[in-house]
Formats: sequence, C-alpha cells, structure tokens
Amino acid sequence: MNKSDKNTIGTLIALLIIIPGFIFRDIFTSFIPNYIYLFLLIVVAAIISSIITSKIPDKKKKRKKSNSSGNISKSSKTNKGNIPHNRLLSDKEILPLPLEKLSWHEFERLCYLYYKSKGYKPQETSEGADGGVDLIIYNRYHQSYVAIQIKHYIRSNNQITVKEIRELHASRKNHECTLADFITTSSFTKDAAIEADKFNIKTRDINWVRNKIDKWRFNQKKSI
Repeated sequence: MNKSDKNTIGTLIALLIIIPGFIFRDIFTSFIPNYIYLFLLIVVAAIISSIITSKIPDKKKKRKKSNSSGNISKSSKTNKGNIPHNRLLSDKEILPLPLEKLSWHEFERLCYLYYKSKGYKPQETSEGADGGVDLIIYNRYHQSYVAIQIKHYIRSNNQITVKEIRELHASRKNHECTLADFITTSSFTKDAAIEADKFNIKTRDINWVRNKIDKWRFNQKKSI
C-alpha cells in the first residue's frame, strides 16, 4: 500500500473518531471547557489514526523483496551444476570424465577419439549441435562412407524420435554417405527404431556407449 492510500485511511479513521466525539461533546464539556475538549479530541484522533496506519504493511515493498529473493533462489538453482553446452575441454580432460559431466561438444569429441583409436580417420563436420551429421568415417568392410549423428541426452534422458532419424537419413545424402549410424547417450523410441531399420541406419544407444566407448576410454593407458 502506498503513502497516499495510508493518508486516506488515516483521515477516515480520524473522522470516525471526531464526528461521534463532536456529536456527544455535551457529555464531556460539562466537565472541561469546550475548546479544550475539541483540541483533545483532534489530538487523540490524530494519534489513533497514526498508530493504526503505521501497522498497515507496505505491500509493494514487501512483494518486491519477496520477488528479489525468489529470483536469486531460482538463479542459484539454475546455475548449480550447469555445464555449458558448447564447452570443449582438452582430450586429456575429456577421457576420464563421466558421461554426465561432458558437454554435447565434448561427447562428440569423445566419439571422434574412439573411432580414431579404432583405425578410422574420422572427419568432423561443421554442423554443430543443431542436427545433421557430426562425424564421417570410412567403412573399409563395406567400402562406403558412414554419416554419424551424435546426441548427448544423458542428463535430459530425451529419446531419439522418428523425426531425428529422418533428418539423419536426409543429411547423409547431402554428405554423399551410403551408410549412417546414430549414437545417443539415451535411447530410441520404438517407432524410431523401426524407421532406422527401414533406412538402414544403425542405432547406438546408451548401452552401446557404455559397452564400447566407456570401456575403451577407461582402459586407455596412453594419453592421446
């Protein structure tokens, strides 16, 4: 409540005291002079209205303080444990980190290092985290290039959907790749798995990542 509203309430309270006091003044003026009674009536009314209005909280200030406190709390929760999505540590720093501590960029780099250690010559594309193809490798057995899409969803646990499978299918053609792999730290929906099989796209979920990439990197004895 602002100052103007408080003044209005104070005036009304004073009038509620003065008007009845003035009407019934004859009861008291028989003991004290009329002018003294009126003076005391006004003083008492002013004091009482002042006391009452001082007890009324300043709601605007209180709300502002509460909102400020809420924003700080919300901000601290948001920043707590937050990993910048485009952070990229060195290879030595990436290798020992748990999957949960890696940014999407670092997980892509981890996949790159994995394929490199297996004798492939992976090529990193410039498409980034917005979809499409992240790595390209050459499959010597099939004598074909493989387009690899990588999604690091371990913290959100989002599943790969049909939409993303179709995006990879379209993107591999743009890179002139015959084959395609989809790697994720989560899982695939049932429909996405069916769609991937239809387009001959290999699905690599969190279990594959744990069994292949995790085992490989934690057994590394030499730094890359």
